[in-house]
Amino acid sequence: MRKVIFILIIVIIFTGCSLFKNTAKSISGDTILPYSDNILENVKELNINNKGFFIQKAEIEVLTQSGKETFLGNIKFEKPGRYLISLRNRAGIEGARIYINNDTLLINDRINKKLYFGTTLYLKRKYGLTQSMLPLIFGDIILDNSCDTNHSKCTENRIILNCSISGIMLNYIIDCNKRKTISVSMLDNNKNNGVKISYNNFFSAGNVRLPEKVQLEYPINGIIIKIKILKVDLDWDGSLKFVPGKGYDLIELV
Repeated sequence: MRKVIFILIIVIIFTGCSLFKNTAKSISGDTILPYSDNILENVKELNINNKGFFIQKAEIEVLTQSGKETFLGNIKFEKPGRYLISLRNRAGIEGARIYINNDTLLINDRINKKLYFGTTLYLKRKYGLTQSMLPLIFGDIILDNSCDTNHSKCTENRIILNCSISGIMLNYIIDCNKRKTISVSMLDNNKNNGVKISYNNFFSAGNVRLPEKVQLEYPINGIIIKIKILKVDLDWDGSLKFVPGKGYDLIELV
């Protein structure tokens, strides 16, 4: 149970993120901003994390060597980088509630009455993701001065872009027509904790674009996580509140 919960943090953030409206028709919003000649700038403008959002419903499927598990989840995001995630079973019973900010990780395990606590370094050690990398779950792009933007030219409708951010090597493949990342591969500087995320079935909502389907692959341990976003509120501007379970056993994540 514990291992599955931590894997799903990355999915839902998410998870995630990663979540719940079915098609672009079911999501209200303005028309997508007109494109400019700067493709990478367009890709950034279409990021879902440019403002707060609430992914109200997502289906999450975790495939391991021992079988398959299916969950439902939702996630609230408050800028600049706070997440509140809920994981439930098919019957709607909440099993875990997860809070993440730039340096804190808290998990209420409601099934076993345990409160896990630690820093976001745990995510990097276990799953090769830092808190700042979580927007990748939703198909967003993260850029900084390390990215080789001098060679960001479209070739056969693709841009291959390499970056090194927070000790993580990122290899993006960007669709020039969609103005979105269609896959990203991640490795740490020792080429460990390999993760590949791919995105499909993009839809537009307001001035953002996001994938309906996300797949995370962990080749080292053979884990595959599939996410299907079913309903999302991109006008959400609430605040997050995490309430620790009363009387729960405290367990530190190290």
